[in-house]
Amino acid sequence: MAAMIGEELRAAFHRLFSAMAEIGATPAGGVCRLTGSPEDGRARDLLAATLTATGAEAIADTVGNQFGLFRLPGAGDTAVLCGSHLDSQPTGGRFDGTYGVLAAVVAAQAVRARLAAEGRTARHHLAVVNWTNEEGARFQPSLTGSSVFIGSLTADAALALADGDGVTLGAALDEIGWRRDGTLPVRPIRAVELHVEQGSVLETAGVPIGLVTGAWATRKLCLAFVGEPSHTGPTPMARRQDALRAAARAIEALYGIVEADGKGAHASAARLTISPNSPNVVASEVRVWFELRHPQQAILDDMAERFLAAATAAVAPLGVAVETAIDERRPSLPFDAVGVEIVRAAAAALGHASLETMTVAGHDVLALQRKMPGTLIFVPSEGLSHNEREFTKAEDLDRGLDVLAETLWRMVTAANV
Repeated sequence: MAAMIGEELRAAFHRLFSAMAEIGATPAGGVCRLTGSPEDGRARDLLAATLTATGAEAIADTVGNQFGLFRLPGAGDTAVLCGSHLDSQPTGGRFDGTYGVLAAVVAAQAVRARLAAEGRTARHHLAVVNWTNEEGARFQPSLTGSSVFIGSLTADAALALADGDGVTLGAALDEIGWRRDGTLPVRPIRAVELHVEQGSVLETAGVPIGLVTGAWATRKLCLAFVGEPSHTGPTPMARRQDALRAAARAIEALYGIVEADGKGAHASAARLTISPNSPNVVASEVRVWFELRHPQQAILDDMAERFLAAATAAVAPLGVAVETAIDERRPSLPFDAVGVEIVRAAAAALGHASLETMTVAGHDVLALQRKMPGTLIFVPSEGLSHNEREFTKAEDLDRGLDVLAETLWRMVTAANV
């Protein structure tokens, strides 16, 4: 079977991708586009202009989610959602999220063109989407826009989220002009996301398409270690209630449990805030953001509870209290089996091998999966993500784009989807 993406559309995709990569570009070849930043605003502007130029209806909602509605002949009031995100980590790669959004724009055009060429009708429209604050780098929690869309987070709560400087998401969106009042005028019945793998399973196996069958379970904790400020010089060691020392013990407790268990869990302590953060004052409060991930829910739950108990016990002799500020749980979820089979068939029809795999990272489609069938497609990356050197070969981008277009074609035209 010939790919739906012709040379002209493929070239347009690569030009668009290159143009987007220039927005927030970093010296090492990545991007920094934090949610609500001027760079985020420019990326949104480029996407909106592109959608309008293709004839799609450009819409944005109250938390800044962007939609490009491609109305297809014959479709009623339903749509298949397809997209990802344009925001990044501070050391973000240029493929993470962006690839899925821009590929969706081009794939939707290809589906529309094929319908016209064959004189056919569709059962569902297509809606391209850029979800707000997927990364959670500036505002927590992550997956913000998609969570609001499905109703697991209210818009008011999302807009009230504040960054480290106290700026709210609502204020940041107002600043860049992307807090709108639009509503998607169709009912989504499926969600599809194309993404670089952010791991090395596909690359190691030499397989170009990943069929994502499920997600690892995740536990995200923010623990506050509360001690007392005192002078770092004259205060006797025994009288200190050192919150930073307590945090260090808890961090080591986490890694010790993961390493001793040897069950393949992934864990991190990647962010800290320290108060009063003076070199001459013993830290009185430290907050640490911890993450634990494992494909089996039971193993993750057991490990997390043992960590909390071990952290509390480790800091108790220091006279420092431990408080749980955030406890976010993402269960291990399977993806829609029908969607997996559609992608498998699409890849096979195009002559591309595929491999079943799981996602360790979170994606917007995981949030959407709570309300509608979700499908996640991977293409190889070189195992490096949230890093400026993140890279996926052009031929792998093209294969993923082709499989996405064929997948969407089948989803909007098939009688049983």
